[in-house]
Amino acid sequence: MTSLTAEISKDRSLSIEKVLVAVNLSEHSEATAIYAAEIAKSFHAFLTIVYVYQPVALCEYVSENTCTVLEEQRSDLQRMLDELTRKIQKTNVRCQSAFLIGEPAEQITSLARDMEADLLVTASHHSTFLGRLFNLDQTLNLQHRAPCPVLIYHEKDIVETNSHRRNFGIVRGAKQPELV
Repeated sequence: MTSLTAEISKDRSLSIEKVLVAVNLSEHSEATAIYAAEIAKSFHAFLTIVYVYQPVALCEYVSENTCTVLEEQRSDLQRMLDELTRKIQKTNVRCQSAFLIGEPAEQITSLARDMEADLLVTASHHSTFLGRLFNLDQTLNLQHRAPCPVLIYHEKDIVETNSHRRNFGIVRGAKQPELV
């Protein structure tokens, strides 16, 4: 007699065919994309790297120069995404990129749904109080909206660097540790 768990695992094997990695094109995006590429390579999956450009709301008194600067910024971001995609393709992972415009969490989850992604990889950026206040880190929104599992990548160097800076408060009479 087999257990219910054994019967379920026979019918449903872990299969990842499409991986979506959301990047913000910061200095840590390459590490996140490489991590997602390693997962894709392990499962022989197809990888899509997505960046969502969120345009700045402009008032009606915009000059031509402002529009030119914003267009140059968008072009630079597209170029950065293309370069990242080429780097990942050189690792022999089947890969493409998507440059979307709009609200990041909404666009990323919509793409994940449309492409029937099996896994969404993103990075946590250890947001500051102001970042959380102004909703700059989209990780939490992605977790709640995504139609597939979400893997949050924490770059090891960042986690180790920030872990020794934690302040747990002052305990009366206790010797305070020296920070390096």
